[in-house]
Amino acid sequence: MNQIILASHSKLASGMAETLRFFGGGEVLVLEQTLTDSGFANKAEDLLEQHKDKNCIVFTDLYGGSVNQCFFRLLAKYRFHLITGMNLAVIMECMFAQTEIDEAFLRNALEASKQQFAYMNDVLLQASDDDDDDDEREENVS
Repeated sequence: MNQIILASHSKLASGMAETLRFFGGGEVLVLEQTLTDSGFANKAEDLLEQHKDKNCIVFTDLYGGSVNQCFFRLLAKYRFHLITGMNLAVIMECMFAQTEIDEAFLRNALEASKQQFAYMNDVLLQASDDDDDDDEREENVS
């Protein structure tokens, strides 16, 4: 059984969880590090210990950030998948997966998500250029 865990600084993870619910996703576990919170590492380990019999996929917010570093250290002790650079599209793919998520599934989801990153100003320019090309072709045909 897949268990998704979202871990972040401040409220990013709870915001992602709320967005997943908006799209009809199930419950995810949320762990957030705050300025006033102490014992984040212990909470992270407790969470993994409680769910050690599940196929846990942990998403963290920042590569090299303290939240990611905490879970990275726990990879030596627990078996789970760790993805950094929290991305809604990838999390949704995992949320709605009908099979047990494995390394290949995650690699494919990460690769596919790269296609969704775009500087939309360039997309608009490309669309305008394509429209101009279509107009020129129509004029040449007439």
